[in-house]
Amino acid sequence: MFHHFHGGDHLSSEGSISSMDLERIIDYVGPERILGPAEWLRRLQENRLRDTDLCLSFDDSLKSQVDIAVPVLEKRGIQAFWFIYSGVFEGRLERLEIYRIFRNQHFDTIDAFYDVFFERLGTLDYSVDENEITKIRENFPFYSENDVRYRLVRDRVLGRKAYERIVDAMIDDVGTSPEELAQGLWMTTEDVSRLRAQGHEIGLHTHTHPTRLTALQPAGQEREYRRNFEFISEICGRPPKTVAHPTNSYGPETLTLLYRLGIECGFRAAMVPPGGDGRINPTPLEIAREDHSNIMRAITAIETKR
Repeated sequence: MFHHFHGGDHLSSEGSISSMDLERIIDYVGPERILGPAEWLRRLQENRLRDTDLCLSFDDSLKSQVDIAVPVLEKRGIQAFWFIYSGVFEGRLERLEIYRIFRNQHFDTIDAFYDVFFERLGTLDYSVDENEITKIRENFPFYSENDVRYRLVRDRVLGRKAYERIVDAMIDDVGTSPEELAQGLWMTTEDVSRLRAQGHEIGLHTHTHPTRLTALQPAGQEREYRRNFEFISEICGRPPKTVAHPTNSYGPETLTLLYRLGIECGFRAAMVPPGGDGRINPTPLEIAREDHSNIMRAITAIETKR
């Protein structure tokens, strides 16, 4: 599972990797194990996927993926899954990525951003369950304690509107704007069409990328996915078959909706089994993914020992 890349006009940020890093990951996992989307879906339908089979997936419609990762994939002859949220192609300024750019470009460290953010909360009680922080960090070890606390306050305490008011005010204070920060951030419709023409698979990732999809009523979840479904169908000339659950947020009603849309394959954002029975891939719509940050840590650990 890949998100952010740096190189050229795309600045380094927390968790971003370079084209060379992508090549190192491909070599580390074994290029002979990586299946293209067509073969992956064929084996899934025929129940022939092996534990050793891998695929590459890219989330969030990011332009850096096209500029930095695609040349590497072309060089290696690899095709991948691309999970796009569609609101940005209709002019929406999705704050999730804009805020990420803001905290990386206008603060010396991510913790410096967190300090200002939490200070802005004033007397608001933003305490969260410390046990939940520990559990999330066990599932996502690349997150710091502040990373997790920030996300829980954003999603559980503030909610989307209050959260955006706070960070938008911080953006205004430094003399920039969401529009300026968004320049060159996302793919174009031409980028998506080109990926599809090259044999890559374009899949669902909701319309506006809510950080807690399950907080929406079933009708709200359906609006998110239907608008995403219609956009991809129009751009690609056929309906999508795949999905990646944004921020790993989904429930039984989500899976029912996706099956109704004809989705055949879905990916989670973690390797930890989602249920109590210990199955890592309990259904075809809940296939585990490993974050590239964890793989880079494993590579670095091996290289350090040499």
